[in-house]
Amino acid sequence: MGYLSMNETKQQLKRKIGITTIIAFLGLLIFSIFITPSVLGKDNTPDQFNAKIEKEYEVNFHSGWKKSSNSLQQATIDGKGEFASEEGEAVLVIENLKSNVTTIYRLKDNDLGQYTPKYIEWIDGNRLFVIIGYSYGTVTTGGKLYELNIKENALTPVIEGLPENEEIMSVKVNKNGTFTYKKHIYDSDNYDYSESHIEERRMPIPLTRSYR
Repeated sequence: MGYLSMNETKQQLKRKIGITTIIAFLGLLIFSIFITPSVLGKDNTPDQFNAKIEKEYEVNFHSGWKKSSNSLQQATIDGKGEFASEEGEAVLVIENLKSNVTTIYRLKDNDLGQYTPKYIEWIDGNRLFVIIGYSYGTVTTGGKLYELNIKENALTPVIEGLPENEEIMSVKVNKNGTFTYKKHIYDSDNYDYSESHIEERRMPIPLTRSYR
């Protein structure tokens, strides 16, 4: 009886260790997905889109259409709601109003869907400003600012060397060859929204780049 009791105790101990290990693994997995990477000092923001033509794509949870300066194309962010502020990964949708061709831009090498387009603004008929940030978590509201050339499907950083506690929230193109952007800055290492402020700045619009 003593031997059986000891054996049963060992089996119970093994089961407890196994359950604890599984719980710890799941906790680590959830932590890696939902805790904002910037807090951990990691940043692997994707810098490329996969562009795919979809003949019968219909937006259903998008941020509203924005027309290009020549009114030949319109763009929206689909998958994050009216203000593109809901959690989750979204796609950039561009519709050619002349040919009725719709192109879906999904971030490439986006492990676990941690990053997403959050804001767009047309520069001209072929280029857009795109803000890319974290898909999950309530810590960050913005992200990094890029220029997307839809003719070449080329994504280029606009503001480089952005500190870890700063993020771009929105962009507005002006008529004088400049653009105005709002930058959200955390004032403490706690990344607490109540300990932060917003600055507005202006820069020249990037010149059209040649990719060939």
